[in-house]
Amino acid sequence: MTMIILLFGLFSNFSILFVGNSYTFCNDGLWKSVKQIYDSVQPDTLNVAAHTYGGATFQDHWGNQDLKDLISSDTWDFVVFQEQSCMPVIDPSRTYTYGDSLAWFATEHQAQPVFLMTWARKNDPFMLEGLDLGYSRMGYVHDSPVVPCGYAFDQVRRKYPEINPYSDDGAHPSVHGTYLAACVVAVTVFDLDILEDSVWYPVDITVEEAEILREVAIQSDTSYQQPSERE
Repeated sequence: MTMIILLFGLFSNFSILFVGNSYTFCNDGLWKSVKQIYDSVQPDTLNVAAHTYGGATFQDHWGNQDLKDLISSDTWDFVVFQEQSCMPVIDPSRTYTYGDSLAWFATEHQAQPVFLMTWARKNDPFMLEGLDLGYSRMGYVHDSPVVPCGYAFDQVRRKYPEINPYSDDGAHPSVHGTYLAACVVAVTVFDLDILEDSVWYPVDITVEEAEILREVAIQSDTSYQQPSERE
């Protein structure tokens, strides 16, 4: 088991901690892409960190004292929580129990909890309904932002089949998928204007693909509604 705890940019106006697993740390780290996007459009430098390891669930993170020590350092404006990819669908009660505990712990230490809604597997798009219910419940209960990456992936799959946000296993994100998720974080958490020409994108993505992914990120964030807002 490989655990990643990394810090970047220690002097900034905002600090954000990502708590998750391989969905977060693959492609050199979602947090790095978020930082690159933020720094390309903002005059200050974003302080980012990650506490991740493969297959980690909310329950695993809640039992990890290193994470609790990191959160209790009182340096985080936001803590983004990403659950194991199937848990909100197969065992939502476990997601709620330990997700609640993590969110309350972050709040007690003056950090705003944020929940990163992951995406359905490529061969099982109907997973999205369960993921939506699980993450939306967490956001609703804790009055916290939900980053609707699941809807962004779904929109790309349906509208832009020429862009593949999935890696070869049909679960983890490709470089395109990580960039898409980072764009959704940038919009949901920081309300960044990511349509400017100066916005960073990876060298493995074309200009046209980057523009599409940024537009999808904005649309997904704009259209997502918490349960209390739905008819």
